[in-house]
Amino acid sequence: MSTKFIYALTLTMCGAVLNLLLYFTGFQTEKLATGQHLQWIGFIIMIAVLWLGIKAVREENEGRYLSYGKGVGAGVLISLYSGLMSSIYSYIHFKFVNPEFADYQIALIRPKWEAAGLGDAQMEQAEKMTRMMMGPGAQAIMTPIMVVLFGLIISLIVAAILKRNPPAEGQVA
Repeated sequence: MSTKFIYALTLTMCGAVLNLLLYFTGFQTEKLATGQHLQWIGFIIMIAVLWLGIKAVREENEGRYLSYGKGVGAGVLISLYSGLMSSIYSYIHFKFVNPEFADYQIALIRPKWEAAGLGDAQMEQAEKMTRMMMGPGAQAIMTPIMVVLFGLIISLIVAAILKRNPPAEGQVA
């Protein structure tokens, strides 16, 4: 298996474990309001895995050189592979493990809608949209898009830090 795929699999597994931990501790159900603030843990995991993955790609190159473009490309590929695998997990998670996620989300949002002065018809329309967006199919579609988007942003930064240009011609490494 390629280095990029191994790190993508690692990122996917870490994300799945985090989702299961949030679910089983109630942070995706009864304690959803607090659980939403714990999503940053996933970003920290993503930063760490992309850092390690891009660094591993650099280390396996002869001379341990890595251009900025190759670093960004490696990070985006790790994110793409992970996003596609996470999409499958996301569908399974919201279809079978936590199928009531939309109900908890609506229970959390409804008081905010009422405070904003939405009428019953508007709240009903908003609830339909929320249920559609929180469903397993929509989550499976949005997951790879979000993973690649955040992966790109993180990779742009990490690759800038980890890039290592070869010495100029005539110089000794």
